[in-house]
Amino acid sequence: MILIMVNAAVFLIQLLFSTLSNYWTVNHEGLMQQMATDGLPLQPWYYPAPNIFSKLFWLYPPDAIGNFWIWQLVTYMFLHSLTDPWHLIFNMLVLWMFGSEVERVMGTRRFLSLYFTAGVFAGICCCVFTPNNPIVGASGAIFAIEVAFAMYFPNSTVIFYFFPIKAKYLVGLFAGFTVLNCLLPKTGNVAHFAHLGGLVYGFLYVRYSASLNNLLKNWVVNRQKKAEMEEENLQQKVDKILEKVHREGMASLTKKERAYLNNASKIYREKKENT
Repeated sequence: MILIMVNAAVFLIQLLFSTLSNYWTVNHEGLMQQMATDGLPLQPWYYPAPNIFSKLFWLYPPDAIGNFWIWQLVTYMFLHSLTDPWHLIFNMLVLWMFGSEVERVMGTRRFLSLYFTAGVFAGICCCVFTPNNPIVGASGAIFAIEVAFAMYFPNSTVIFYFFPIKAKYLVGLFAGFTVLNCLLPKTGNVAHFAHLGGLVYGFLYVRYSASLNNLLKNWVVNRQKKAEMEEENLQQKVDKILEKVHREGMASLTKKERAYLNNASKIYREKKENT
């Protein structure tokens, strides 16, 4: 619900900037004509964006990659088409229908992780395959949520345009159309590669994220155990050398034993400073 409210709020901000931009353009026709007379470019600095807000926060690969505006890989998910309000309405409707159930299964933290990382991955796909096209919308993240729902609830019945269909078949239908549209020559303003990226990422995340988390946890545990064993071995060897010093004095230590003590002292000192 918070994601839906944030998307709706950003849409209102887009409307505000669009209105202000149109007002500014109307009141500066004389300036634009003067620029044309002087041989200056007619397009404002934020072209091809319709306004400054879009320029900064939609995903436009020449800016996101070329100018290193990396934040656009996240912020573009909250912007939607102003010429087609159904873009926002449909995305938020699907998020409301499927997102709550997926969040209930995954938990809020993993759900948000899936949503945002899927959106970033979808944006990267667009940067690779459609490098000159600006992208807005949460569709990549939404498609990942749809895949997650179909994997958790494959036999749930979904009403699609008044027709009942199982979730697994619906997502399969979406996947087929998406792949087909990616292969066909580009027509319209739909970011099909963002949809494809969301579908692929959603499947991989649900299928393998738990296993990957377990591998990472085991790796961390094994590193901790290894560090503890190394520390224990170090302490045992230091204790033996100190016992020798206690029995026979410092003069009895070999050059190697002295170096080992100095190295152990350095390790303990660094460890103390870092804690």
